[in-house]
Amino acid sequence: MSFRQQGQCDQQEHFPSHTPAEGLPQVGRRAELNIADYLLPGDTVVIGQAAAEPPELVARLIEAAGECERLTAVCGYSLSDAWGRVTAGRPRVVGYAAHGPLRPLAANGLMDVMPCHYSQLEQHVVSGRIPASVVLLQLPPADADGYHSVGASVDYVALAAQSARVVLAEINENLPSTRGQWRLHRSQITASIATDRPVVGTPSRPPSTAERILSRNVASMIPDGATIQLGIGTLADAIATELLAHQRLRVHSGLVGNWLLDLHDAGALDTAEGACVTGMALGDPALYSFVHDSDAIQFVPISKLLSATAVAECNPYVAVNSALEVDLLGQVNSEVIKGRYVGAVGSQVDTFRATRLAKSGLAIVAMAATSPSGDTSQVVGRLSGPVTSLQSDIDLVVTEFGIADLRATTLRERAERLIAVAAPEHRATLRSTLPS
Repeated sequence: MSFRQQGQCDQQEHFPSHTPAEGLPQVGRRAELNIADYLLPGDTVVIGQAAAEPPELVARLIEAAGECERLTAVCGYSLSDAWGRVTAGRPRVVGYAAHGPLRPLAANGLMDVMPCHYSQLEQHVVSGRIPASVVLLQLPPADADGYHSVGASVDYVALAAQSARVVLAEINENLPSTRGQWRLHRSQITASIATDRPVVGTPSRPPSTAERILSRNVASMIPDGATIQLGIGTLADAIATELLAHQRLRVHSGLVGNWLLDLHDAGALDTAEGACVTGMALGDPALYSFVHDSDAIQFVPISKLLSATAVAECNPYVAVNSALEVDLLGQVNSEVIKGRYVGAVGSQVDTFRATRLAKSGLAIVAMAATSPSGDTSQVVGRLSGPVTSLQSDIDLVVTEFGIADLRATTLRERAERLIAVAAPEHRATLRSTLPS
């Protein structure tokens, strides 16, 4: 499969090309598509994530799984309600994250979680450890030369498409064409359907008082000219709001939300070429309009976004990630709470360790001191789930009660600093867990 390198129009990046397998039905972009015609028993189907998730094709896959045996669906960040129709093993669902509509599947034993660093997924696909038989994608319309941008998501699924037996696409006229790392020629798509459905975004809510205060604390550690990683969600938006008066901010973030447009409109971003780079955008229509064919943001895979070369000149590179809980050693759990897998390893460790490759950097865990219900401390004596990030990978833990600087601290010092940013009503209990 061939992908066109974008950004430098005369440059090409070529992969071994393939043509659709003999005997497969070929349909035009406006024809009906019976997904069962393209599936074989035992197929692994790799599905686009975030804005690249094709909701109609996902729904048809789940319906077809009732008849086609041993299908495995590999999915990432999902927003499709169709996953609620999955029954046991129809299809088998595998994912690296239990967010959104995938969370009930994980809770009910209908999804197998694959805990891995997000940066490893590309290599898992290339090596065949994730064997992509079929790829389902949502793409924007092709350009005059027949090339589709891979839209607002440049990731391992685009790599999976180069070797898959079948590539099926929803061509959505509302999906932005972006200045991305790769482009896909229409001749490499086995079959497609057309849609003009609105592009999905993430549910939003106003930040709580605690989130506004802790966002202010985070922003106080980010100087003008810093390169930032924020992710998406209410907390990322709240932190960006506190950065609107900053200047010359650069972005190296695996995922960006509406906050990117807010910072741009406020004049807080560096406008130099290559200053703002991401792998995925997920937000409102205004964000998709902003990234459409824009010089202000470049889309690259995680392997290039966080490469040693890419982050070496960042000064500082500030990576901010949230957590479910942090223990008194500074270890982070972002995956499991109360015995249920609700999060992901994701790119947390990838971005934290990238701060060590930068000229200077900060790895920040930002979270409210208590759970959303308000009755449970998120600073804990012992984690209730796996260690997502090691104690040695964390520089600062920030809550609404302050900033715990863990750099160059002993075990006792870091425990005391973490207790100091816990909610006051939980501090005595936390102190009782310390060795005398």
